Amino acid sequence: MPAHHTRSETQFEQRLIVHQLLRDDHTERWTPKQLHRALVDIEPEVIAEALAELEEAGVAWRLDGYVGASRATRHLFFTLHLIGI
Repeated sequence: MPAHHTRSETQFEQRLIVHQLLRDDHTERWTPKQLHRALVDIEPEVIAEALAELEEAGVAWRLDGYVGASRATRHLFFTLHLIGI
């Protein structure tokens, strides 16, 4: 029997975060404050929850006070053009 996946309550916010993390007019690393400023209409707690889900899925990383898109995500987007935003 296939695994049943429920839709995340932060799926919309996750998409917005990935869009920001893959911007070509910003460095690969973002501070949480920079991300919050870019997504002003989203509560910081919701951004944190969405980031945690992205990190768990291997889409994003968090380290030393920074966040960014994973190498695999960047490769799919910039090299293979498989992620359309």
